[in-house]
Amino acid sequence: MSDCWWAGAVGHDVLPDVHLLAAVDEALAGSGAAAELVCTSVDRSAGATRTGVALRLTGEPADPSATRAALEHALGGPVVVGDEPGAQPEGPASAALQAARQGLAGRCVRFPGQQSAQGRLPVAELVGTTAIDELVGVGVQVAPDDVVDTLGFLRPRWSGGRLTLLVEQAAGGVLRPFEIQDAHECCGGAGH
Repeated sequence: MSDCWWAGAVGHDVLPDVHLLAAVDEALAGSGAAAELVCTSVDRSAGATRTGVALRLTGEPADPSATRAALEHALGGPVVVGDEPGAQPEGPASAALQAARQGLAGRCVRFPGQQSAQGRLPVAELVGTTAIDELVGVGVQVAPDDVVDTLGFLRPRWSGGRLTLLVEQAAGGVLRPFEIQDAHECCGGAGH
């Protein structure tokens, strides 16, 4: 597992998960590195709500300066590098970097094993084949042989150094992620 961490402040036009991941992947294309873990967090320290994104890369990019410029352009904000001396001490990028690196906070929109976690899986398999450390039930106890319907959308969060997925009881005796992809459909699903 890599310990190469970068982070950036996210502009408002790339906030949805799919756009954020596309921007990160495009900026890293051809760099020799990929983002294996991508976590977002909200920074409220300066009186305004700002989003930061922490990236654990598969390795050091071949041209760090060019990659940094590409990420800054794609994200719409400054980028900090984990082990860089004199990195800015405050701001959404630094806050996201420290929170994810220490496993204290952050919502993971990409994590190792995510692609294989599709369909209905036992809790033990989900924990054994992904970076998720544990599943925590909201109003329900979770056992290793319980089945989780992933719904193709998992967004675990860092808490206490562990990557935790919140789940709830669903129809049919299975569990489902507490955070679902489309919580509300506008106008009964009809586009206007």
